[in-house]
Amino acid sequence: MNEGAPTDGSSGVHRWPELHPTTQAAFNQVLWRRGLPRTEIARRLGVSRTRLTAITRDLEEAGLIVEGKREQRSSTGRPAEMLHAVTTAYQFLGLHLHGMEVIAALVDLDGRVVWEDSATLSTETPDELVDVASRFLRSATESFRVAGVAVCGPLARVGLDSAAARIRAVDDALLDRFEAEWGIPLWVDDDVVALTAFEQWPQLGEGQDSLVLISIGEEIGFGVVTHLQILRGARRAAGRFDHVPVLDDGPECPLGHRGCLWSVTSTRAIQQAVPEASSLAEIAALAAEGDPLATAVLERAATGLGTAAGHVANLLDPHKLVLTGESHTVLGGRIEAFTTALRRVHLSDEEVEVAMPDYDFVEWARAAAALALYRVLSSEFF
Repeated sequence: MNEGAPTDGSSGVHRWPELHPTTQAAFNQVLWRRGLPRTEIARRLGVSRTRLTAITRDLEEAGLIVEGKREQRSSTGRPAEMLHAVTTAYQFLGLHLHGMEVIAALVDLDGRVVWEDSATLSTETPDELVDVASRFLRSATESFRVAGVAVCGPLARVGLDSAAARIRAVDDALLDRFEAEWGIPLWVDDDVVALTAFEQWPQLGEGQDSLVLISIGEEIGFGVVTHLQILRGARRAAGRFDHVPVLDDGPECPLGHRGCLWSVTSTRAIQQAVPEASSLAEIAALAAEGDPLATAVLERAATGLGTAAGHVANLLDPHKLVLTGESHTVLGGRIEAFTTALRRVHLSDEEVEVAMPDYDFVEWARAAAALALYRVLSSEFF
C-alpha cells in the first residue's frame, strides 16, 4: 500500500528537520487545521507579516508546505492565500502489542494508514520486541520516509499481563541502541495514552481543549487531556479510575472493592458473571435474544459506566468524553441506561459530548503511530 509514499521518490529513515519552535508551531497549525491563510497563521502565532514570510520560506525549503488556491474565508473581504501541509512528506511507525502479537501501522502526517504488517513474538524478552520494531522499520523504509517509532501496549496491566511486563522492560539502553542504529527516536508508552493522543489532536473541535477517554476491556483504561495536555501524573500513573465505586450492591473485584467500575463493567467481570458464555460477543447475543441474566449483567455494566462517566464529568468538566474498546458491545441497545446514570451523577445541566469510535487492533497500532507523530511535532504536548 504505497499511496502515501513521499512525492519526491525518496525513502528510508529521515529525522524530522530541526525547526525554530515558532516555525514548528506554524506548521502544526497548518497541518491540524487542514490549511490556513497566511493572515490567520500570523494572527494565531502573534507574528508580523515579515516574520511569517521567513517562517513560510523555511517550511517550503523543508518540503513541508505548499501554496494553494485562494479561498473565500469570510463573507466579506478578498479571497485568502492558503498554505497547505505536504502530508506525504514523512511517515511514522506504530506498534501495538497484544499478548504475543504485534500489529504495525505506518501513518502519514494526516494520520492516514499507508502501510501495515503483523508479527508473532517467540520470547518474553524486550530485546526481541525492539528487534521486531527494527524489522518493521526496515520494511517500511523501502517505500517511505519514517521519522519516528512508538511501541504501545497495556502498561496499566503490569503484573497481570505479559505484554505489559515486556514493554515496561524496554529500558533506556535499548532505546538508545535503537536510536544509534537508526538515527530516529523510539518511544514506549501505554496504549491508552496513545489512543488519547490520537483522539485529542486534531479531533477535538474548535474551542475544545479537554477530553476524557475510557477504554473498556479486560482492564479499564482512562486517558485525560486538560488544556491540550495529556495528564500523566507525577509517576506517569494518572487516570487509574477503574476502581471507583459505582454500585452499592455490586460484586467484588480481585482487589476487594465491592461494586467498583472494574467489578461491573470490565469484560472479565462481565464474562465471569455469565459463565455459560465464552465471550462478550456471545453475552451480547444472549441479551439480544432476551436472556435475563445476560441482559441484567450488561444493563448493570452500562449503568456502572454511566455512573463513572458522571463522576469524571464532575471532577474534570471535559469538553468531550470518548468511549472506546468494547464500549460498543457493552452499550449496544443500552445507551439509555448509560445516559440515565451519567445524568443522575453529573451535577451540571450542560450536556457532555460523547463519542464512541470503533477501533480494531490496526487502529490501536495507528494510534501508536500517531503518538510518534505527536512526539516528533510537539515536545510540549507531553
